Amino acid sequence: MKNTVVLYQSKYGATKKYAEWLASDLGCEILETKSARLADIEKYDVIILGGGIYASGIAGLSFIKKNYSKLKDKKIAVFAVGASLYDEEAMLAVKERNF
Repeated sequence: MKNTVVLYQSKYGATKKYAEWLASDLGCEILETKSARLADIEKYDVIILGGGIYASGIAGLSFIKKNYSKLKDKKIAVFAVGASLYDEEAMLAVKERNF
């Protein structure tokens, strides 16, 4: 996928692995949010952010939120990684807290 970047924040490595697989399959760049700068990200049309779920918050999403005024015209997709089984109430809490 041209002009796409996968951003990720991973504490234990699972999110990093998923981000690497995704970037490899899409043939696009990959960056860790902790080392990414807005100038690095602004050049992309599509931004895919992956982060672990901690206390119903998605790790790394703060990068997008903080810079949203400059990224709002981009296509942005978010994926989250967690160790818990799927639970509809928990998913609603994650959506409400993050979006």
